[in-house]
Amino acid sequence: MLENRKKRRCPCLRLSNLLRNCLVADRQKTVTLGEELKTVQDYLSLEKIRYEDRLNVRTDIQPESLSVQVPPMMVQTLVENAVKHGISKPLKGGFISIESRLEGNFLNLAIRNTGVLGHTDSGGFGLINTSQRLSLIYGPTASFLISQETEDVVCARIKLPVQ
Repeated sequence: MLENRKKRRCPCLRLSNLLRNCLVADRQKTVTLGEELKTVQDYLSLEKIRYEDRLNVRTDIQPESLSVQVPPMMVQTLVENAVKHGISKPLKGGFISIESRLEGNFLNLAIRNTGVLGHTDSGGFGLINTSQRLSLIYGPTASFLISQETEDVVCARIKLPVQ
C-alpha cells in the first residue's frame, strides 16, 4: 500500500516541478544547464509513464557543462518536440539522446531522436522560438540546426557561447 502511494505521488511531484519551472522560466533570461536538465528529467519521467518501454532515454552530459547558462525551457522544448514527432508515432517507440559538451568557449548540445524530419513546419512555434531566442540573447555567435542525421535519426544541435 505504501509503495502504491509513493508511485502515485512521484508523478504529481514531477508535474508540480515542471509547472513551477514553466512559470519561473518566463521571468528569467537564462538558467544553468543543470537546472534546465532537471526540468527535462521531470518531463521525461512523466512521458515514461505514458510510453513505458516505447521511450528510451540516453544522456551524455559533461559535468563541466552543467553550470553554463542557457535560455530556460529551450532544451525541454526540443525534447518535447522529439517525443511528439519521434516517439509517439512509431508503434515500437524509439529513443531520445541528450548530449552536452564544452568545446573552447562554446557549449554544444545535441538532442537526437528516432524519426524522420520531413519538413520542420508543423504549425508549432518551438523551433522558430528556439532560433529567435538564441539570436536575441547571443546574436550571431549562437547557432541552431535541426537535420536528418541518419536514415531514422533526427538531431537538433545548439551551439552557444559560454558567458
